[in-house]
Amino acid sequence: MQEPDFLSEYQRLYKLAEQSRESYQSSEPFNNIYFDNFFSRHVYDYIRESFPDSESSIWKTPQNLHTLRKSVTRQGEFKVKEYLFNPQQRRVLMELNSSLFLRFLEILTGISGLIPDPYFAEASYAMSHQGGTLDIHADFSHHDHLKVERRLNILIYLNDGWQESWGGSLNLYDKHMNLKKLIFPVGNRMAVFTTSEVSFHGFPEPICCPADEKRRSINMYYYTVPRANREIKRIFFPSDPNFQNTLTTD
Repeated sequence: MQEPDFLSEYQRLYKLAEQSRESYQSSEPFNNIYFDNFFSRHVYDYIRESFPDSESSIWKTPQNLHTLRKSVTRQGEFKVKEYLFNPQQRRVLMELNSSLFLRFLEILTGISGLIPDPYFAEASYAMSHQGGTLDIHADFSHHDHLKVERRLNILIYLNDGWQESWGGSLNLYDKHMNLKKLIFPVGNRMAVFTTSEVSFHGFPEPICCPADEKRRSINMYYYTVPRANREIKRIFFPSDPNFQNTLTTD
């Protein structure tokens, strides 16, 4: 497929960010928004076609009390994820780490000085299978390697024809664990939310899509220079306060 001109997208996206900024910053239970038909059709098709085959060696599927049947990209040779990406995948992910895309996010969220993650710590492609779950959690607060503070998550969904009856929605909860918002993972939808010690989210109910379907997404995380007096925290699952995730950079 011919590589799209990503530059042509940004004038429209910057206007969208300006129009949506107030809604983002006044949303509940924490700052969030989602956009349907976020990319032009040609750009979206290019991104969707970059998604790794489900049988690719790029995947690992860790399972524990809090995560079932959810595959993420593993580290390659020299402990670098990017070593496993093909040119199209690298092009997509580098665009999402570009200053052009960061500027869109800064306008939208009001968070200045955003820093991308060149190591893709827990970021890049993700895929959940039938029966997959991710327990309610708040994400780790700082990048283990770069020591920068995590501020923002985006999730780009690549699931054409997804049915709400299959579940798999990104659920957002308040600090009392009350469900406040559901964002279903339909194709060309992008969700954005600000991360903190109380930005609880997940999809705790098993996905009931057909066996030949997958919940596919690109998950990207953005950082800033650490703010003063911010405690460093690991990923936190309210159902298990003693849980410590030791794989935040893999």
